[in-house]
Amino acid sequence: MIRTPPLALAIALAACRTGAPAPAPAPQAPAAIPGVEPSFIDAMVKPCDDFYRYACGGWLAKTPIPADEPAWGRISELRDRNLVLLRDIAQAQAAGRIDPADRFAKKVGDYYAACTDEPSIEARGTEDLETTWRRVDAVRDLPSLAKEVGLLHRDGFSPVFAIGSGQDAKDATQVIGIVAQGGLSLPDRDYYLKEDPRSAEIQRSFRAHVATMLALAGEPADRARADAEAIYALERRMAEAHWTRVEMRDPVRTYNRLELSGLERAAPRFAWKAYLEALGRGGLTAFSTTTPRFLTRVNELLGSTPIEVWRSYVRWRVLSTLSAERALPRAFVEERFRFVSTHFTGQKELEPRWKFCARSTDAALGEALGQTYVRRHFGAEAKEKMRKLVSDTEGAMGRDLDALPWMDAPTRARAHAKLSKVHNKVGYPDSWRDYESMRVDRRSFFRSALAAHAFEVKRDLDKIGEPVDRDEWEMSPPTVNAYYNPSLNEMVFPAGILQPPFFTRGAPDAANYGAIGMVVGHELTHGFDDEGRKFDAEGNLADWWTPSVGREFERRAACLVEQFQGYEAEGETKVDGHLTLGENIADLGGLKLALAAWRASGAGKGAEPPVAGFTPEQAFFLAYAQSWCTSVRPETARLRARTDPHSPPRWRVDGPLSNLPEFQRAFACPAGSPMVRANRCDVW
Repeated sequence: MIRTPPLALAIALAACRTGAPAPAPAPQAPAAIPGVEPSFIDAMVKPCDDFYRYACGGWLAKTPIPADEPAWGRISELRDRNLVLLRDIAQAQAAGRIDPADRFAKKVGDYYAACTDEPSIEARGTEDLETTWRRVDAVRDLPSLAKEVGLLHRDGFSPVFAIGSGQDAKDATQVIGIVAQGGLSLPDRDYYLKEDPRSAEIQRSFRAHVATMLALAGEPADRARADAEAIYALERRMAEAHWTRVEMRDPVRTYNRLELSGLERAAPRFAWKAYLEALGRGGLTAFSTTTPRFLTRVNELLGSTPIEVWRSYVRWRVLSTLSAERALPRAFVEERFRFVSTHFTGQKELEPRWKFCARSTDAALGEALGQTYVRRHFGAEAKEKMRKLVSDTEGAMGRDLDALPWMDAPTRARAHAKLSKVHNKVGYPDSWRDYESMRVDRRSFFRSALAAHAFEVKRDLDKIGEPVDRDEWEMSPPTVNAYYNPSLNEMVFPAGILQPPFFTRGAPDAANYGAIGMVVGHELTHGFDDEGRKFDAEGNLADWWTPSVGREFERRAACLVEQFQGYEAEGETKVDGHLTLGENIADLGGLKLALAAWRASGAGKGAEPPVAGFTPEQAFFLAYAQSWCTSVRPETARLRARTDPHSPPRWRVDGPLSNLPEFQRAFACPAGSPMVRANRCDVW
């Protein structure tokens, strides 16, 4: 995927009532800029010294980060434009202006209307929190704790661990239950375990934050402080047993089929059957776990941690979830924002409510809202051009496989077999999700959000034991993103990303292939990166490489690890070349494939004219670079360096381009230039 994951301290729930006033008008998003934009260029920087600064310096100088954003880039501008469109759709449907073609438009309108009613949240106070807390307070032993965890998982909360469905990695025809490591409030295990001064300050501040939140919820100050210390200690012990993010990238390590009996052996103190009954899945028996040692640690903690500490922990997880979703009074929202912005995002202001509600509605009813969105804002022209671009890119990959000198015949044949079976989805689903069973209550956003999460949990777990649904989309059509799924061997490009700066109607082919073409090549290369290469044409985790070719791939991949390890993310914080390896392989391979696809698409058509004063080759690279122009706050940059598998935007541009002879020729860069690596990395 190309997205940058957001900070996630809790899942989405919220509360409101009917009678919401209309939200304040949202600022109009900036107009889309087609193709290559000369005003973005900083002519004081030589393209062969720092191409990112050359291509984006003008944009960076005149584009501040909005106060409510942790970072701001051209992709952010696109997402904001989309949010305005989604808001306008939802507002109209909330007002009763409904097109009969939109089957679930009333649900969309009611959900959005409930979400925008902030005054009712103040009026409700901690009523919804206290209702759930009373149930948690009834936990007296380990069986009742397991039952409560099941009830909370059913409703979309996430204490202790995470559960969901997934294809069996070694039999892609089966859907089984996946039990994953989880249970933490901070963004990553390292925030609990590192001992440097900044980490120690975050740990201290987190404990103070938990105590403040518990006190706001009515706990006496002394008890709140004691509970905060106990909660932190419990979460830290959980964190010690998490795989690192680099380890979690290894699909072999994270595949551990063990069935229900295996779960019971791994954590016998956890009443799995009582848990599954409360979850509404008493008959499930087929499971895999990402992290066996985490289950062992949970079992140890169940034996050593007093039940009152478990109650405090679960109460905190509910509280943090509701505050994260701004479903509690303003005091909770502001305290959470203070903690998160200080240490992780650097934001100066809270995101406006209308933006949150547009995102929340898309998350809850994305294919209902998306059906209206694509009919109004996504044309057939974009879909057809995208299909051709995907076909061109796959053709380029096939030619690349044939030309690779380091790949032997047996491995090449299997690679071609995998490429031939890649399934592509463009724009929107062929059949839309049925939301009939979701009960949206316009009078209460809390109840509506809870129903939406319960709907999604049920929909997800219903897949277990059923045939694999190869028509399902993991993203809604308005999403500004794309992904490759190795278990389905598919690429998916939602309508939301098929807009400027990635895809521009009427732009020269050089610009579109450089921007959206690179995204296509990026996702296709994910099928053959250090993770994707471990899955075969059918989506099974299998080693289809001959040993010598596999070793050569690893040698070539190690070149990128070394290259990116040397880059600075923020201050003394460096890029993690191991964490970002898959995305770096995909960026480099995606650029090469997009360039080859563009050149092949122009065969027999004659040379393209200059683009904004640049040669077509220069325009190709500029369109790529300018699609990633981004400013990032220091706090967010440090967070991403620890948690994001993507490299910072500057290095997503300069890193792969410095490996390409084609870039060197396009800008006549002399050997020894910063943008010309002496030890070029070359994987695909």
